[in-house]
Amino acid sequence: MAHESRQATIAVIGIDGAGKTTQATRLTQWLQELGHPASYRLAAGGRRVVSNAARHLGKADSVTLLGPKLAIRTETWLRHVNLALTYRASILIADRYDVCQFARARLVYPDLEPWVRRRLAPHPRPDLMLYLALPAEVAALRVKRRGIDDEPVHQLVALDAAYRSLPESVDYTILDANRHPDVVTSDIQEQVRSALPSLFGDKA
Repeated sequence: MAHESRQATIAVIGIDGAGKTTQATRLTQWLQELGHPASYRLAAGGRRVVSNAARHLGKADSVTLLGPKLAIRTETWLRHVNLALTYRASILIADRYDVCQFARARLVYPDLEPWVRRRLAPHPRPDLMLYLALPAEVAALRVKRRGIDDEPVHQLVALDAAYRSLPESVDYTILDANRHPDVVTSDIQEQVRSALPSLFGDKA
């Protein structure tokens, strides 16, 4: 498979409002400016889109509209497709990754987590997982300010707990995302330099 020759997979993960898209985009641009063939991919599961549609239909969210089992299956297939489209990427910066779906399954329909893991198993394990951590209250305010959707604090608390309960959590590089985005960006760059020195040489 093409991903076997991939130089690196870097996953930016965390709860909604943590700043994943901002930081993943900045990381991609930084690597490209250094001359690396970095590719950005939003590896979303479509939950936000389906939940917004559900609210227009008078339902609370995607789980209420589809039921927990179908919601997780739908998200998993969509995330799988999004990740499969990256198979030619030499250096992949993934805005969300398979662990995001593991956490969702564990939170919404735990019995389906083994199926989710099997479905997403073909995707390579990230060389670096950057977990952007911040208080759920702060994350909820950020989500509200962007005006696209709404995330209750208790759901964000539960999702953070699900992320941290995964066996993959021992491999997270946890970063304090409750800081100015520029500070977080600088921290991420240092972590990437440290974790993946083979990418840099004298470019760092």
